Amino acid sequence: MPYPLSMPSKIMLTGGTSGIGAEMLTMLLAAGHEVIVVARRASELEPQAGMHPYDCDLADAQAVTAMMASVSQTHEDITVLINNAALQYAVPLTAEEFDPVMMDAEVMINLIAPALITHALLPGLRQHGGRAAVVNISSGLAFFPKQQTALYCATKAAIHSFSQSLRYQLEEDGVGVIEAILPLVDTPMTHGRGSGKISASAAAKAILDGIGRGQPEIYIGKAKLIPYLTRLMPSLGRKILRGS
Repeated sequence: MPYPLSMPSKIMLTGGTSGIGAEMLTMLLAAGHEVIVVARRASELEPQAGMHPYDCDLADAQAVTAMMASVSQTHEDITVLINNAALQYAVPLTAEEFDPVMMDAEVMINLIAPALITHALLPGLRQHGGRAAVVNISSGLAFFPKQQTALYCATKAAIHSFSQSLRYQLEEDGVGVIEAILPLVDTPMTHGRGSGKISASAAAKAILDGIGRGQPEIYIGKAKLIPYLTRLMPSLGRKILRGS
């Protein structure tokens, strides 16, 4: 049974205009895949063979639903979905500048939009069992949250749980559900924060390599320590990540 990406595929990628998503887009196109790339300004990307841009504000549920109706009509043969788009506000809930609108956007982009997009694509993905996969980009913060970004960490913990449950649901259909657990990556979202980051290119390559192996959980860089910390030294994990 072939793994996802083992042959030219049609892939849907959210958040493909910057950071890890932009790197994955470049790599996927270079490998001969077709990519439906979704972002707020996807149409501003330089046109490339095999790329199909869709503009969508993933913080707007109605916009996501409308976009997926269009995608489903035009691209029935998508075999891999990569839920990559994410939003993080480094503003604690106790801060005066915290705005409930920020809360809504974080939850929508990081959790609800991936669920809506996944649901819309499931009929087609189930027809391609064995080659099909849903890939959710998560974080070590799903396991050990940090102090400044309570809501972001909560959404990543939710994506971790969502991935596990969806994996159970799709087992009999042969659709893989893959979770990529990232360390701190050098992207526009993490600009000016933290040290010891890995490059967006390195993260993208590790994700795609893991998808190609059909690996259910892809721990990348320092995140490879997460399984050991959760089992053997959870207090140390909390201490390390709390102020990251």
